[in-house]
Amino acid sequence: MGQSMAMPDGTYYIFNKFSGKVMDVTGASKDNTANIQVSDPVETRSQQWQFMSLGDGYYKIINVNSGKAIDVAGVSTDNGANVQQWEYGGGENQEFAVRAGGDGYVSIHSKHTDKVLEIYGWQANSGASVKQWDFIAGSNQLWMLIPVPSTTGVSTNPSPMTAGSAVVADGIYLIGNKWSGKYLEVQDGSTERDATIEVGTGTFLADQQWKFTNLQNGYYKIENVNSGMALDVQEADQDDGAKILQWPYSGAVNSEWVLRQAADGYVTIHARHSDKVVDLHEWDLADGADVKQWTYSGGANQLWMLIPGPPAPVPVAAGPSLGGTLASGLYNIGNKYSGLALDVDGASMDKQKDVELNALDFGRKSQVWYIEAIGDGYFKILNVNSGLGLDISGASKEDGANLQQYPYKQGENQQFEIRQAADGYVSIHSRHADKAIELYNWDTSEGATVKQYEFTGGANQMWKLLPYYGTV
Repeated sequence: MGQSMAMPDGTYYIFNKFSGKVMDVTGASKDNTANIQVSDPVETRSQQWQFMSLGDGYYKIINVNSGKAIDVAGVSTDNGANVQQWEYGGGENQEFAVRAGGDGYVSIHSKHTDKVLEIYGWQANSGASVKQWDFIAGSNQLWMLIPVPSTTGVSTNPSPMTAGSAVVADGIYLIGNKWSGKYLEVQDGSTERDATIEVGTGTFLADQQWKFTNLQNGYYKIENVNSGMALDVQEADQDDGAKILQWPYSGAVNSEWVLRQAADGYVTIHARHSDKVVDLHEWDLADGADVKQWTYSGGANQLWMLIPGPPAPVPVAAGPSLGGTLASGLYNIGNKYSGLALDVDGASMDKQKDVELNALDFGRKSQVWYIEAIGDGYFKILNVNSGLGLDISGASKEDGANLQQYPYKQGENQQFEIRQAADGYVSIHSRHADKAIELYNWDTSEGATVKQYEFTGGANQMWKLLPYYGTV
């Protein structure tokens, strides 16, 4: 669990890491007992929250629309207690600590229980309730606080940048559309040149992350983190409706962009060669909706919010081995990035069944693993349900090799070193290849694949070992 943060008083949107949705009040109600939920981001006042320090490391969190405080209903100390809004009265169930959760995220802890605000039941839909629960570092319990920009009045046209000035710092951003609340992404997560750009529900996967680099001439190149390719207007077409795709950056003017300021913190994104904008085509609200080039009209389908994303993973040295200190025993193994738990496909007892990730279920024996020291700083990791060992398929040393369960034969592809990382996490390295097991392709869905990959220190390669105290 991270340390409490001393953050500045101010007004914030509260984005959930798991669903990409924002904390909201049901129906924009102003009534006591109105439910706190999550919704698609539409930048309304009911999605804006004022954090006010109480001077003791805690904050009251007031909804801008209603003027009422986030409140744990009935001062309950139970897991699953509802979170609502109520007139602020100074109760400890209305006061919260904000603690660092890694990669810019935070957890929000009620003072009276030290339990956290979470999306209940890992629901990804709008209208999902926020409740109180014990902290387990799940992505449904992690939130990103995005400052609400001060409103300066709505302009008929966005004000152009001056050459060489930067609207945003170089870095990685999610690009959210004002009209739909969906995020710019590459179709099917493709890494191929010519792949189409579209919008989708927020997953925060690498194909929704964009690296902005100021070219020091008033323009930016905008590269997809997953593919490394640049946002590009096909064949430098100057017409309305021209396709926007990804393409290797070559310095061409159709792959350079100027950002212009609009109201309420939004920007428009203009192609250098045509001065036309990135446009959600035909105001389509669906996942997979096309993004095209179009003449600027001021519509909400042409306005985008740049939301700082996690830093790009870079190769780093792994931490010290826990071979001499980690106690053999039963554990659930949770992934830092997705919050999901290591599991076996279909809870199968068969050899060669894939290892995958699913929502943590303490009653599911296929999510319980016996980690046993075997000497020399290595461990075997056996699934309690099947009795089979964690195994790199075919003893492959390649990046992307699959993880499966297989009868333990003392092979080095079945032995693992567990190394310490920050904030109580570990990385798990195959002995034969010295590569880390990772959540493949940053996939946050149930059934996500687990593979072996070169260690980068990414959150998808970080695991929390949760001691299991149930019966087996």
